[in-house]
Amino acid sequence: MEKAFAFTPDIEVLPSHVPLPGMGYLPVNAFVIKAEDPVLVDTGTGRDSDDFMKTLRMVVDPQDLKWVWITHDDSDHTGSIQKIMEAAPKARLAANALAVMRMNATWPVPMDRVYWLNHGDSISVGDRKLTAIRPPLFDNPTTIGIYDDKSDVFFSADCFGAIIPTLAQDADALKEDELAQGMISWASGDCPWVHAIPPDVFARQLDTLRQLAPKGILSAHLPPASEMTAKLLATLALVPATKPFIAPNQAVLAQMLTQTQS
Repeated sequence: MEKAFAFTPDIEVLPSHVPLPGMGYLPVNAFVIKAEDPVLVDTGTGRDSDDFMKTLRMVVDPQDLKWVWITHDDSDHTGSIQKIMEAAPKARLAANALAVMRMNATWPVPMDRVYWLNHGDSISVGDRKLTAIRPPLFDNPTTIGIYDDKSDVFFSADCFGAIIPTLAQDADALKEDELAQGMISWASGDCPWVHAIPPDVFARQLDTLRQLAPKGILSAHLPPASEMTAKLLATLALVPATKPFIAPNQAVLAQMLTQTQS
């Protein structure tokens, strides 16, 4: 975990990352919306769990949390979910029903504290409305991003993620070509199905966010992006026509292990 920082006066970023030897870094972010009814968005990775809880407590007392919104049930988004639900007795768990059912296979989800959401559903958190919007790219069928109508920010789950050469607190701090290549590599690897979609059809999939035009994009796997929505969408539009990502094979792993041991 790294030190939490403010994206806006009422949104805190809880950042971490996964080193990818020979490639760079993959950011792993969770967020706290300091609404009238405070909201935690995702809960980091399991290996960061102790540090995640410490970082969270520096931002908000878990006892004050009213909502925990899980964008999807992948392990890098649910690493501290059980600890959070125990430490935040007033919080309800907002998630897609299938995500809740799958989490319930590994820990006893308190079903009386769950709130099931589908694309288009909204919840009020006192001073704002949070609406579930499925992002145009996703690797998990339970994915629901969040549009915060007060801050005009879209929490995009894995969408707009990027493998980046250096860590940063602002996506605009990255070189344009590094950002574009990092996004394309991540999107191709995380959502390989996108290459089966005609580029013009996929371009229309981007219209929901293009019309919404949020001022901020908060991805789980990208440094926070302010006033960059059009640029990020234009980069995503390129992905279907790019060369599909091929994961490293055993020979690459052997080389990496040799380098780390030398």
